[in-house]
Amino acid sequence: MAGASVNRIVSPGPLHCLKVILEKEGPRSLFRGLGPNLVGVAPSRAIYFAAYSNSKETLNGVFDPDSTQVHMISAAVAEHKKLSTK
Repeated sequence: MAGASVNRIVSPGPLHCLKVILEKEGPRSLFRGLGPNLVGVAPSRAIYFAAYSNSKETLNGVFDPDSTQVHMISAAVAEHKKLSTK
């Protein structure tokens, strides 16, 4: 296979794609669908951070305050609470 050439297709980068979208569809197109996405994500994030904050307060009295253990266990508890409310 000496001397064989392979034609490779180079995909455009993200900045080129952004430029094309802005030229063809305008700046508003970048935010299309943001509203419905936020409506779906916001309650989930609120539940997560409320559970994280509450468990962190409780665990700060059990472990060294703001230690790695407190953060890791609080995150696990918050994720579990978020998943159990779906």
